[in-house]
Amino acid sequence: MGRFGPSAPSRVIFVRHGNVHNPRNLIYGRLPRMRLSSTGLDDIERTACYLETKAVAAIYTSPLLRARQSAAIIAAHCPGAPVRRCAWLAEVHTSWQGESNAVVREIKGFSYYDPLKGDSDETIADVFARMNRALRLVLRRHPGATVVCISHGDPIKILRVGYSGKALTADHVRAPDPGQASVVTFDFWHPDALPVISAVDLGRAEQLMSGAGLAATANESAES
Repeated sequence: MGRFGPSAPSRVIFVRHGNVHNPRNLIYGRLPRMRLSSTGLDDIERTACYLETKAVAAIYTSPLLRARQSAAIIAAHCPGAPVRRCAWLAEVHTSWQGESNAVVREIKGFSYYDPLKGDSDETIADVFARMNRALRLVLRRHPGATVVCISHGDPIKILRVGYSGKALTADHVRAPDPGQASVVTFDFWHPDALPVISAVDLGRAEQLMSGAGLAATANESAES
């Protein structure tokens, strides 16, 4: 503890799993056996190299295969950090699971949440509540430490929207997902204060440095 407060924050680093082998182009949701692709393995290895300097105390992971694979790769770069499964970090429960991505792309303003497809589907508030439970669990167990949580695109995005002070609405959740294998960090300098949130997308940064990202951005601008 420094003179005016803690010298280091309680840091929770959320990592989205890597790219998934999905030749049928499905909304895979919580489907079993959805593993990382070769690209996903490479992307998570890059992220793991980034995290190996962060003094990671523990790793929590969604129980889904792609997240567990990502956690194992990261753990290999963080000696001594135990890996624990946490169901609260899982992908969104939606009845759109198993549908083709090509079908939903034809639906203007598509959202898993507005309207819900099935009565048992999770709402945005449901997803935020369980992700926040996972976050608070980690903060209680590891005060002042750095912890990695492996989760999924929408859950990480929804948690970030909520802690950014925005309303948990379908419009705000339509924002782009965090990139695959990207990092969103929540730094808590006081348990009762809002966190400082930052994001790093190493894959996107690599594309920009190579010039590939600039070319893609130029093409997108020309098409818009």
